[in-house]
Formats: sequence, C-alpha cells, structure tokens
Amino acid sequence: MNPWIIASGLVAALCTAGHAIAGRGYFRSIHSQLTDATLSGLFSGMWHLITLHFMASSLVLLACGAQGRSGIAVWLIAAQFGCYAVIYLFLTLRLGGIGRLFQWMPFAAVGLLAAIGAV
Repeated sequence: MNPWIIASGLVAALCTAGHAIAGRGYFRSIHSQLTDATLSGLFSGMWHLITLHFMASSLVLLACGAQGRSGIAVWLIAAQFGCYAVIYLFLTLRLGGIGRLFQWMPFAAVGLLAAIGAV
C-alpha cells in the first residue's frame, strides 16, 4: 500500500465530486447562455469528459495506491494534474489574486502527492 498515492487519489476524487456536484451551478449558468446548438453540445461534452477524466484518474490512483504500484500511469496523472495546477495558477493571478480560481490548489495536491508516492 502506498499512502501518498492513495491520498492523491482521494484528492482527485474530491476534484471529481466538486466538478460533478458543486460545478453544476456553473455548468447550468454557462450552458444557458449558449444559444448555438453546436457550441452548447460541445460545451456539454467537454464538461462531462472532464468529469470522467477526473473520475478515471482518481480510480487509477486509488487502485495503484492500494496495490503499492507506482508505474507510468501514476507519473502521467501526476504530470497532468501538475499542468492543470500551473494553468489555473496562471489564470488566477491574471484575474487578480491567488484565490480567485482556487482549483490550482487541489490540482497541485494531486500532482505532488502522486509524484511523491511514485518516487
């Protein structure tokens, strides 16, 4: 068992829940403003793909952590979430503050915890 990777999987699960449940209000607000059917469908598809990606990442991390394995999948997920963190940190700083878009913090946590566990 690898507690670092399990912890990263749990934070990724929180990202999944946040996107799927807490993000519903944002989804509805944005979706209602899209009058073009193609853009509306594209936005909806992207939203659900992101949710599924977060869920798959959390399941892979939890499975690898429970088995004590830290292969390429853990490194790839760590790199993805690390990149997400950098993008959101850049965006939040451009919008005027480190807490404006807080998502960079859990993304960074997933990336760092997974990388520590993989080492």
